[in-house]
Amino acid sequence: MNFNYMISDCNISWVEEFYANALGYALDDYTSTVRGKTISYALDVIDTTFGFRPTEY
Repeated sequence: MNFNYMISDCNISWVEEFYANALGYALDDYTSTVRGKTISYALDVIDTTFGFRPTEY
């Protein structure tokens, strides 16, 4: 998966709001809010979203 091809135009104010609300959110350490929506950026959520599998050593 090449993440460079996934980057496109974005609303920079949404990105700023995500990062501004990422620290100190009451529910846990891995959530943020943007426009009233709660967004989880926990590792398991990211893995599921992008279809990542654990690496076998």
